[in-house]
Amino acid sequence: GLWSMNTGRYVRDTGDKLYRRSLYTIWKRTVPNPTLYTFDQPDREVCTVRRQKTNTPLQALVLLNDPTFLEAAKVIGETITKSGASEKSIATAFRRITGIEVEEEQLKVLASLQQSEYEIFKKDKAKKKGWIESGDYKIDTRLDADLVAANSIVASVILNSDACITKR
Repeated sequence: GLWSMNTGRYVRDTGDKLYRRSLYTIWKRTVPNPTLYTFDQPDREVCTVRRQKTNTPLQALVLLNDPTFLEAAKVIGETITKSGASEKSIATAFRRITGIEVEEEQLKVLASLQQSEYEIFKKDKAKKKGWIESGDYKIDTRLDADLVAANSIVASVILNSDACITKR
């Protein structure tokens, strides 16, 4: 609804075009992209040599609630599930997302989270709907949807971790 404030209309792509177009962001000087703005997007009025490093609660809200990140977590959760949903699969996902190796203690926490969320989803089938049915991407129906949802939460935690957000 941001574009309607500035006499514009944004039409989101669908199908295969949705993911192709997700590589690009339309840049309007008068209506900055809210996600990029939250992550300190330069305003392009002056040349920016180096962007400032920040880590704010708003960034965490974007990473936990933005449709792009929710769908990414779901796809990564599906990938973890297809890979066997073991600690090795979680470690591989962590490495792919952050670019660094997961520490043993972090891996134990993530594996414990996966197991506890899996148990919750097995008991409460309605609870997984938000993770499984959100977004346009449809998970493989042959997979255990409870496990995909649990792995999606693990992926969301990794995406929201300092190792992913902050370049060191």
